[in-house]
Amino acid sequence: MSVSHSHQPEERNQPHQRYEAPENRFLAIMQEDADIFWIVTLDGSMQERCPSWQTFTGQQEHEYFGRGWRDALHPADQLLIAEAVTQAASTGSTTRRECHIRRYDGTYCLVDLRAIPVRESDGSILEVIVCGTDITGQEQRGQMSEAGVQLALKASGVGMWDWDLITNQINCTDQGKAILGVSPDLPLNYKGFLETLSPEDREPVDQFLADVINERAEYQIEYRIRWPDGSIHWISDRGQVITDAQGYPVHVLGAVINITELKQAEEQVTTILESITDHFWSVDPEWRFTYMNQKAEELTGSSREMVQGKILWDVTPDLLGTPFEHYYRAAMVMKQTMHFEALHPTSQRWVEVHVYPTQNGLSIYMQDITERKRGEEALRESEMRFRGLVESNIIGIIVSDLTGTIYEANDAFLSLLGYTHEDLKAGRMNWITMTVPEDRALSIQTVEEMLATNRFRPFEKDYITKDGKRVPVLIGGTLFRQEGASPLLIAFVLDLTARKEIERQKDLMLGMTSHELKTPLAALKGTFQLLQRRAKRLGTQIDNLSPEMRAFFDDLMERLAASVQLVDVQTHLINDLLDVSRISANTLEISLEHCELTSIVRETVENVRMVAPEHKLQLDLPEHTTVMVHADRARIGQVVTNYLTNAIRYSSADQPIHIGLTIQKGMARVWVRDQGPGITKEAQKELWQRFYQVKGVPAQNGSGKGLGLGLYICRTLIDQHHGEVGVESIPGKGSTFWFTLPIIK
Repeated sequence: MSVSHSHQPEERNQPHQRYEAPENRFLAIMQEDADIFWIVTLDGSMQERCPSWQTFTGQQEHEYFGRGWRDALHPADQLLIAEAVTQAASTGSTTRRECHIRRYDGTYCLVDLRAIPVRESDGSILEVIVCGTDITGQEQRGQMSEAGVQLALKASGVGMWDWDLITNQINCTDQGKAILGVSPDLPLNYKGFLETLSPEDREPVDQFLADVINERAEYQIEYRIRWPDGSIHWISDRGQVITDAQGYPVHVLGAVINITELKQAEEQVTTILESITDHFWSVDPEWRFTYMNQKAEELTGSSREMVQGKILWDVTPDLLGTPFEHYYRAAMVMKQTMHFEALHPTSQRWVEVHVYPTQNGLSIYMQDITERKRGEEALRESEMRFRGLVESNIIGIIVSDLTGTIYEANDAFLSLLGYTHEDLKAGRMNWITMTVPEDRALSIQTVEEMLATNRFRPFEKDYITKDGKRVPVLIGGTLFRQEGASPLLIAFVLDLTARKEIERQKDLMLGMTSHELKTPLAALKGTFQLLQRRAKRLGTQIDNLSPEMRAFFDDLMERLAASVQLVDVQTHLINDLLDVSRISANTLEISLEHCELTSIVRETVENVRMVAPEHKLQLDLPEHTTVMVHADRARIGQVVTNYLTNAIRYSSADQPIHIGLTIQKGMARVWVRDQGPGITKEAQKELWQRFYQVKGVPAQNGSGKGLGLGLYICRTLIDQHHGEVGVESIPGKGSTFWFTLPIIK
């Protein structure tokens, strides 16, 4: 490794003794004194081969050259070390930091680093040497695997990014791109980032970042992102401007997190605050109103628009000199929660007041307790009415162990499934046995997910009520651990009956609409085909056609063929809609019979070859082997056709598509393999849902993307044949779609 930057690179390879001796001495000292060292330029790039770095981290030259060496730093420390290098280069003084560096075995070590500036003969800073000592054992900090770090980042929902102000390129983690709604395979620059913003936020955010860069400051901002599917997401963005040795901004490093749920929660809280029958408002540290609900408007006699930003004591001067002023000021000064009861001077009604100090001032909740003061019985009735009102508006909540036994459940959950508190106390409620058989395996998988992540993502399933009916629900939850006790599951349960009914009605409408569309399309196709036959006959009957007329007939035939093909595409889409409608209505029929599966696959491939002759379809079927299955011949052909159509749509004509059939443990496995763009793990989980379309993968052939129903229909058809479907794919290396059917013995 070279320790200086010569202006004549060829001299580095010349064996000058006078040059090599100082370098060898330097290497000997560094290797003896430091566990790891490397050299970076003033812009933070590593431009020279570094055996010490390579040995410690396991990174190869092409990985750590440039700014790639930062990938070996713990994401939480990348900004810290970038600042240390910049500080050493700009001040000319050694800086010292502790950070975590990933070793070659994937574990993170705590390293004490020193960034040492190297000067030219004229005193200017040439480069920075960074050397470090592994102090993991000294600090007993433990080690964290790469998988653990990625899991922690993913669980925390934080995305990291580095904006190069020189090239205007933004290097973003996959998590960061996911938060911004950008495909992980696509490069991102500043212009592309602005295009992800909601239109009304683009100019303010652009101006804000320009001001931040001009001031070389840390910042925090919230803005809205529009994902490719049109959905809006709130983002919290926190970062810092990094300057070079001359103080010019060269990078902006930061992190983003999706706060959409937080914003929605704030909206829900506001909705709740507006719906409750009590008074609520908040003030800032200067006693200015920041929020007031409708009931508080009634108390003050002023609208929220009128009091917004005004001083509390100016709006409600009757409170001065009363317990209200005393407790409010005490809560503001001491930052302690205050609770008291008093007669409100304006309304002349007794109220129970709760004053909560926050970072932004005070939140004041005031409940009218006049009835309680008039009698305890009236109070109990009021509490029951209030509790009934609240519980009628909350979703079901349960507490259970991991075997499914439910220990606690609110009235919303009990009424949803028709159980009573006596059933709960008797231990007769178990969420596993209350789940329909086909959903139990998925429910049990959530237990494994919780043990690994302490929570599970919301998913849909069906419960069985006490009287045997099915209830569709959305369920999500978290794991509650107590020292010395078995972990408990706390879950919410949301009734989806109304939504499912709306979906059913929608599917019925689609079915009726599709039936109405098929008739004119059939007539239109017949007309086109009739015109084709007549035009062809006319063209052959007339001799000595002029070149112009011959060109006219050829163009007419091509247009008619294209029209027929377009009608076929629309008919296929309508048939998919009809199938979905039949699936939703449980009227999808299949005619099972003894079939030879190899012949079904071969005939289907030949039919597809006729409509897509430019594609190479290569069959790999067992020879001299009869594969008998109990199936609907047309429906299985429909599944194979759908697999082939998708493969053709996303593959270029020069890439062969392979179709095969194998026999494994009494099951016939049919597969279609392409060499297209491939599918991410996340997308593979959603592929079989109806109306799902993979984002960011353009079609290369055909009429573009369909409705996102084909694979959903395929899965349903194969399920009815007691088989399974699946996909194996690696982004950039193609996909293999498969299904299995039981073989008749």
